[in-house]
Amino acid sequence: MKVETRAVQFDHLLVYKTTQLRENWQDGLNVLEDVSLVEGIYQNGPIFFSVNPAAGEKKFGQFTYYMPINGAVKLENEPDFHFERDFYVEEALVMRQADLALDFYAAKEKIEVYAKQNKIQLNETFYCVLLEVYGDIVIDLYIPVRNRGDIT
Repeated sequence: MKVETRAVQFDHLLVYKTTQLRENWQDGLNVLEDVSLVEGIYQNGPIFFSVNPAAGEKKFGQFTYYMPINGAVKLENEPDFHFERDFYVEEALVMRQADLALDFYAAKEKIEVYAKQNKIQLNETFYCVLLEVYGDIVIDLYIPVRNRGDIT
């Protein structure tokens, strides 16, 4: 397991928010991709998403999906979608899922253990960046460092 400290930045994002079962995290990806096809939006970077625990729930989460696109859009017929100009996290602990973690929840636990051992405080929200590598999906997990990883 290799945990690194990095920043993450993306520009021009189509954003979709939903509350759903944590195990159904891929559903939002399908919705985002369907809307981009219907609306003729060009994706120019990896899709990523954040997860916040839903209030008092362990099975549900508040998911925000982000798709980097080539420019600003306005989707008047899609109220669950909006455009954001930038996404930036100054400092986050990062782990590539390929480092032998079973899934991003297992990787999250490993980062949290690392943070505790190194006295690093983390935000609750975490981000999964989905990278397509030779036909497979590799997940980079980012957990912002508290007071240093705030989104701008």
